[in-house]
Amino acid sequence: MRVVLVEPEHDGNVGLIARSMKNFGFSELWLVNPKAKLGLEARALASHAQDLLAKARVVPSLEDAVKDCDYTIATTAVIGGSPSNIRRKPLTLKEFAQRVVKMKTRAAILFGRESSGLTNMEIARCDLVVTIPTNSDYGTLNIATAVSVTLYELQEARRKAAGHFETADKEARQRLLKLFEELSEEVCLPKHRIPLVTKALSNVLSRSLITNREASLMMGPIRRAIDRIRLNGKTKRKQAT
Repeated sequence: MRVVLVEPEHDGNVGLIARSMKNFGFSELWLVNPKAKLGLEARALASHAQDLLAKARVVPSLEDAVKDCDYTIATTAVIGGSPSNIRRKPLTLKEFAQRVVKMKTRAAILFGRESSGLTNMEIARCDLVVTIPTNSDYGTLNIATAVSVTLYELQEARRKAAGHFETADKEARQRLLKLFEELSEEVCLPKHRIPLVTKALSNVLSRSLITNREASLMMGPIRRAIDRIRLNGKTKRKQAT
């Protein structure tokens, strides 16, 4: 699990996060376009995790930070207020930890800016959205606290997990989604609806953590449906002529 901080604004928080990562056995820290320079405060608060700070990867864009990951997870304190807001349909942290801990694929979990969190566009490009249940009167956690709680839950789930299964990688999920788009076009679904239903399926696949085998099995009937629809279309055109 890669910890990705998007445009962190305070070096002290980065130091505290490195310390929490060391506490709970995580070692990959990536910083996207950091607004704070890692200085004395970061190193002091990192304590014995200064080695994680030293090898933290700094990249200019979010795409650079997650391009080799099969799953990307957004964290947010602001969840969708409407059931129709499928982009912000979240898992609780405990649900997420229990599901994702058995993954063998590489994943990145994103934490946003201290002042404003992740943008809607950054959340939209993620496979999963996770939220930490808090008091409704004041639900926003300090980023270092949010990371600590998240890594604790992941570590606890990791200890309890027995065995592993092979979750579908990004390529397999994208092939399945592409076929679903083709099927949607073949059944003449309105064009403006296709991205929405495809995103809904993407959410379902990400939350369920399907395996490569399951993705392959699902692609079979979809391909046959597409082929049958196209064949029927050709037959009707020949009969018409």
